[in-house]
Amino acid sequence: MDPTLLLGIAIAVVISVALVIRTVLFGEAGVITRKRRLETGELEVSVRTSGNQFILDDLMTLIRNYSLSGMHDEAIAKSRQALNIAEQEFGKADEAIIPILEAYADALNRAKRQVEAKNLKERIKSIREKKPYEERSFKRSRR
Repeated sequence: MDPTLLLGIAIAVVISVALVIRTVLFGEAGVITRKRRLETGELEVSVRTSGNQFILDDLMTLIRNYSLSGMHDEAIAKSRQALNIAEQEFGKADEAIIPILEAYADALNRAKRQVEAKNLKERIKSIREKKPYEERSFKRSRR
């Protein structure tokens, strides 16, 4: 048998197996998708019902789950909520809020709102460089 034919068949089999695995894990009824939905639901309940010290951790996980699921508006809303809580807890220029600002910027980037994401990245940079934080409104992205 021709070696190139065997190579072609092998490549087709590998691609087919990869597509099946991807569907089983990440498809609409996939294992990881179902797990993420369950985790997201549990986190939503936890955030709504608690005021405990772990709410920022739950919000960060929820933001990540929303972003990975393509629910960008929800990720942005939860990012704002997490940022408000963190600013009240730590202040507007504390390095402790940087992970939240990064998650917020990522959610904005995924939603194709680059101007607002860029503003948050500038804020992160100014916090890292210990520059004073200036209160200013975000530039509106063109939609």
